[in-house]
Amino acid sequence: MFSILRAPRTEPIAARSDGGPGNVTLLARSGQDALTEGLAQALQADAQVPMGATGKPLPATALPQPAPLPGETAIAPVGAHMAGLPLNPQITSLGGRFLEATETAPCYRLFALAGGPPARPGLFRVAAQGASVALELWSVSTPMLGALLVQIPSPLGLGRVALADGRNVVGFVVEQAGLDQSEDTTSYGGWRAFLAARLD
Repeated sequence: MFSILRAPRTEPIAARSDGGPGNVTLLARSGQDALTEGLAQALQADAQVPMGATGKPLPATALPQPAPLPGETAIAPVGAHMAGLPLNPQITSLGGRFLEATETAPCYRLFALAGGPPARPGLFRVAAQGASVALELWSVSTPMLGALLVQIPSPLGLGRVALADGRNVVGFVVEQAGLDQSEDTTSYGGWRAFLAARLD
């Protein structure tokens, strides 16, 4: 099911060549309104459209930071559980809602683990030579976290993950013993970029 993003005050793209206002409509799956609102804001800022007929620039705005509702917990997948990837249904089937795309603090390495399918990464915290890794934040009903945990095979598990903005959330992590025969993919910046490079 799709929900239509509520219309912004001005069109999020530049005027047409005939001088008429430009426009675009963004659609999202249920629970992904925060993602489309962020996209709309980025489009509008990139187009640098004026504030109506005044010709003045739009004031800088910031969307409120997406957050779990009461009774929910933010969870951070870094790989196959992210939107559109093979294991994402394990989150959405529990009523998981997308909150935002963000990244870890610069103290992690990301490894492509042996085994599969599906291919899975392991996020491992290091004391030195770490980097920020792209991830997603989803909101899941706190009582349902156990139902997710039992679907995660060793050497993966759930633990605390530090984000670039200082938050600490529940996230997917890997035991050091699981890094045998793994490939360090940290230089790609995230799992999606690694998968895309592998398809080239």
